[in-house]
Amino acid sequence: MTANHLKSIRGFTIWELLCIILILFFLVAIMMPSLNKVKKISSRVVCGTNLKGLGTAASVYADDYEEWFPELPGEGEWSKTLGFAYDMEKPDFGKDGAQYRTGRTISASWYLLVREVDVSPKSFVCHETNQTAFGYEYYSSSEHITKYWDFGDDPYQHVSYSMHNPYGRFPTRGSFSASFAFAGDMSPWFDHGDIIQPNDNPREWWEGVRLLPPYFSDSTISREKIMQANSIPHRREGQNIIFADGHSEYVKVPDVGVNHDNIYTFWSGVLDSMVSAEATEKESKLEVSEMDKRIGTNPTSRSRDNDAKSAEDSFLAI
Repeated sequence: MTANHLKSIRGFTIWELLCIILILFFLVAIMMPSLNKVKKISSRVVCGTNLKGLGTAASVYADDYEEWFPELPGEGEWSKTLGFAYDMEKPDFGKDGAQYRTGRTISASWYLLVREVDVSPKSFVCHETNQTAFGYEYYSSSEHITKYWDFGDDPYQHVSYSMHNPYGRFPTRGSFSASFAFAGDMSPWFDHGDIIQPNDNPREWWEGVRLLPPYFSDSTISREKIMQANSIPHRREGQNIIFADGHSEYVKVPDVGVNHDNIYTFWSGVLDSMVSAEATEKESKLEVSEMDKRIGTNPTSRSRDNDAKSAEDSFLAI
């Protein structure tokens, strides 16, 4: 065997191996952003599919209840905690009943889809959040899940989606506008059932959105400020929304309701100070109206004044 032949079969040199390793690292570095983007889109789609299913179930529910979307019976106030045991066998929601005026959670209205439409508790969880599905570890395997009235003692651990407040003056009906938002990814104003204050309030957010056309532009320098008003799970890049007519969308801004209504706030009508002094009275009224819809007021409590002001005013909460 010749020396040249031995040289040809001896394998790679250290320098050749280093070059190969560097090339592999380079290829991985190029591919990682694409892989991360695919993962983000995949997670977003799964969460959107869950929400779409909930919207379909809500429409089925409405067909059985004269176009009314899920709303726990009674006249109790919107509350963080359910006013009776979630596993109570027979609550009395009659006008003279003990549970007629007890506190009602929005999650209990969501749970009606489990009771009435056989929706799986898994459908209420987006895996981009830290919630877990309400499962057998929370109740006896001998009990049937459709007997309950809420997602256990801590429902906020098991629900990733906000719903238009069903206990206000304008609960969702099937006759509402096709652009009325019924539900969506969790409102940025809530964290585990608590009302919070994000980094930017709606008034500050307006400074980022006021100069934009009606739809979002990725090229704007105000992108980060605009994102503060988005739902948190998808890195504040946007949110999945289900509308009253059953169609769903992934949107990059929250002002996507009726006439650019901000779906996570309610109308306030007190933004006159933000209108320029040069505007005429007519222009001021028009601008305030648009601004109030696109910005609105963030919730600070679960009181009656923290509520939608119109059948065109979506207010997604939990």
